[in-house]
Amino acid sequence: MTTFVRVIDGGSLSAAARAQRLSLPAVSRQLRALEAELGAALLVRSTRRLRVTDAGQRWYEHCVRVLRDIDDGREAVRSTQSARGTLVVSTSLTYGALVVIPRLRRLAEEHPQLVVDLRLEDQLVDLVGEGVDVAVRAGSPPPDSTAYIAQPLATMARVLVAAPKWLRKNGTPRTPLELARFDHLVQVTPAGSVVRWRLLREREEETPDVRARIRSNAPLALRDLALDGAGIAYLPDWLVETEIAQGRLRRVLPEWSSPPITAYAIYRAELRGAPRVQAFVNALARDGAPRATKIESRS
Repeated sequence: MTTFVRVIDGGSLSAAARAQRLSLPAVSRQLRALEAELGAALLVRSTRRLRVTDAGQRWYEHCVRVLRDIDDGREAVRSTQSARGTLVVSTSLTYGALVVIPRLRRLAEEHPQLVVDLRLEDQLVDLVGEGVDVAVRAGSPPPDSTAYIAQPLATMARVLVAAPKWLRKNGTPRTPLELARFDHLVQVTPAGSVVRWRLLREREEETPDVRARIRSNAPLALRDLALDGAGIAYLPDWLVETEIAQGRLRRVLPEWSSPPITAYAIYRAELRGAPRVQAFVNALARDGAPRATKIESRS
């Protein structure tokens, strides 16, 4: 059942083979045996794609229900167990340093038999191929899949900030359009693309022209540059909330912020309810980490 569901969710036999840690011939043999047992063709194979037959769709829906029931049973049993063993966690350098790491000491104290293997990396990871139990990422939710669970942890937003000394010297923009006249500290993704500055205020949205004075793929570097008076930065609120509270940075256009961004804990469906996974997820979620800038309703 699991192999068949992985084939449908992944869109290919090779994707299922990777997810199941099986060889491609082994997956093919399992599918042929399943079709022979059921006496029906479940997939139509071509050189370019797989197409699910009507019988295959019905079998897929049945498998999803059964596998979900099995997961529920595992969760019921696991909930009586304590967190132990090794938990491999992947998250970004900045989020890991400022949000995840400060919560690990308490997690270790509460679960002395749990070992956390924390991997800080900005690139997306293959959970199965790289042996990762939980990936913590912010952004768009992963596509719906029975193979993975994406558990929301917190909602945040990007805000515009600058140092008071920079604002005194250069002036303060009053509208998003005025941002084009100023120097900006711009983030780039690991792939090298520029992070767009999307700004919302109630039902208004602006995407101002950005004149990059300095670009970096490290949000922490951009924060430090903003503190040093190098320009305006567009950064996650949790990254600059302390500096704003201390008066070392000021919000620019404080009534504007990015669309809401959700941080997710992403893990394989078979780990749902696993004590070591839930202990980690609960450690992040219970503190409301990170604290989000209030986003006005846009309904």
